[in-house]
Amino acid sequence: MVETVKKDKLVSKDYILVMIAGSGTAFMNFFFAAVLAVYVEAIGGTAIQFGLLTTVYSFTALLVRPASGILSDKFGRVGQLIIGSAICVVCCILFGLVGFIPYLLIIRGLQGIGFGMHSTCAGAVAADVLPKSRMAEGIGIFGLSGTIAQAAAPAIGLAVIAPGTMESYRLLFFISGALCAISFIANCCITYERKRKKSALANQAADIDETPPKSVGSDEPAAPSEDTQPLPKTFLGFEYALFPPIAVLILMYLGLVGVMLFLARFAIEGVGIENPGWYFTASAIGMVISRLTFGKVVDKHGSDIVIIPGLIAMIAFIAIIPFANSLLTFILIGFPFGFVQGAVIPTFQSMVFQRTSPQRRGSASGAFFTAIDIGFAAGGPLLGALADFRGLRYIYWLGAILFALALVLYILIASDKRHNARLAKQA
Repeated sequence: MVETVKKDKLVSKDYILVMIAGSGTAFMNFFFAAVLAVYVEAIGGTAIQFGLLTTVYSFTALLVRPASGILSDKFGRVGQLIIGSAICVVCCILFGLVGFIPYLLIIRGLQGIGFGMHSTCAGAVAADVLPKSRMAEGIGIFGLSGTIAQAAAPAIGLAVIAPGTMESYRLLFFISGALCAISFIANCCITYERKRKKSALANQAADIDETPPKSVGSDEPAAPSEDTQPLPKTFLGFEYALFPPIAVLILMYLGLVGVMLFLARFAIEGVGIENPGWYFTASAIGMVISRLTFGKVVDKHGSDIVIIPGLIAMIAFIAIIPFANSLLTFILIGFPFGFVQGAVIPTFQSMVFQRTSPQRRGSASGAFFTAIDIGFAAGGPLLGALADFRGLRYIYWLGAILFALALVLYILIASDKRHNARLAKQA
């Protein structure tokens, strides 16, 4: 008779709620990304002012993420989720009411703070409520909310503002605010932190005997629990185990930003394709499929089996983008490239949670998103300057080199083999 092993439960009430909350703010983020340039032009602004609105949003989100993660470890995550979504609601409404660029800069900065807090803590909440045995699978599925928003929000947003009137822009901003309000309500319904506090208080009240509990069938005291064991040392609030994968992630995003920010321009100017959006649609479909499948592989066999071949594939795909000469070839590159991204990036996210103490998952989430922000902040100007100096094609060849460096760095310092060897030395 074959014995079946019961899997830990993946889906819970709080997991569904945090996915709903993450979807609302993700749609807001991509709505604004798609239409803000057009809106600034419509109210008489300049390209420089649009750039400032984008920069202040990214900068405030980058600044708040590390602090938000560390504070969530000390004081709780759900409170920050609620505050972050509330800030986003207010900022979306104000965007619909205010049309003066200096005021919009302040509102956009506050919006970056709200989104940075929310996205950082949402990932940590998802990790908190997932079973450790299915962490990679759960994180991959959790990220679908952002992937779907990235694929659908630009088309929806552009359709809403198609009339080109101020009322159409206001409608989109108010829709964004309504979605963030749904996020706010969902966040208020997340209860796992309250339940854990009640359980801890109940255990303290019941613990009349101060002697250490004994192990079952033994006269020796039981081993300390995960919560009572001394935590690893930190640097700037982050555990040392985080730094190797974070360094690899920064290199990856330095290269990946060329695809995300410059591919449409390359397709239009360099190849003559009128609507390169199909590349991103194909890429998003690939991401969705791989996010639903590769988490199980990582949970069973570890990260190396996905990340090492994944980085090799990304080197190849990004290196052949300059040779694409039709919409079909862009789609044929976009689908597998998105498929590999959808496997590799969630694996890194689950890795930082797995390699960090459960009590410090907030700082781990902050570090993960900060690495992405740094890659974008540094990669955009770097690759933009290269495009102006040498041409758009060179962006992708430099990207391939950066991915190759990321692969070498991963094997040398961040792989499961290296991480397990460090743990063995510490034991």
